[in-house]
Amino acid sequence: MVAAVRGLNERAQAILLLAFAAILIRLGLTDAALPFVRPGLRPALLAAGIVLAVLGAHALRRDLRPAAGDPEAAGHDHAPGVAWLLALPLLTLLLVAPSPLGSFAAGRQGSEPPALMSGIDFAGLPEPRDGAVDLSMREYVGRALYDEATSLADTRVRLVGFVAPLDDDAAGGYLLTRFAVNCCAADATALSVEVVGDGARPVDTWLEIEGRWEPRDGHEPGTADTEPPLFVAERVTPIDQPAEPYEY
Repeated sequence: MVAAVRGLNERAQAILLLAFAAILIRLGLTDAALPFVRPGLRPALLAAGIVLAVLGAHALRRDLRPAAGDPEAAGHDHAPGVAWLLALPLLTLLLVAPSPLGSFAAGRQGSEPPALMSGIDFAGLPEPRDGAVDLSMREYVGRALYDEATSLADTRVRLVGFVAPLDDDAAGGYLLTRFAVNCCAADATALSVEVVGDGARPVDTWLEIEGRWEPRDGHEPGTADTEPPLFVAERVTPIDQPAEPYEY
């Protein structure tokens, strides 16, 4: 009996290793990893998956090899069924595409301005594309709050993000939000602008918005603000979720 239990555990561990390996290899080879980690970590996931696959295959091969003179070897036949039941929740990740962080996570975290950037000499804006300057959410929020030279004034800007609700439902409008990630989704920070002039939009809809910065009453450029910067929408285009949903 002890030998049968030991065989069951070894086989189950081998199958679970192979299940983990399959998940890591998929994450390393496809964009499925991007809701979890930054793109630069995909090679590490792939390498870890290959190592686990080798270890799991070796352990399974060793367990399946018949042991000479072992009268209880036949008792191992039920091991794969139990092991696959344990591995089934992991294997579903191979079929179900995970979603990146969205409005629910942003609402629980709250929108935070970038770290204090007062006194920094902001570089010149990029060249416009089709009449608007492409900016990341981090750069727009940073310039709107901390650029004492107000480089965003009279500049048409293009932002990409998803719709998140305002804390004050009576205010109308919505937040355009994007998560900034240093390493993985666990350290993601929600960055938002308050969109005015567009009306309501379905939550978690991805949008490309062209518009202009508008100073918020009472905010002094170069200082932090608990309220997100304003963004006056001039052209709003619903888009598909970007392949890389986070900013890095």
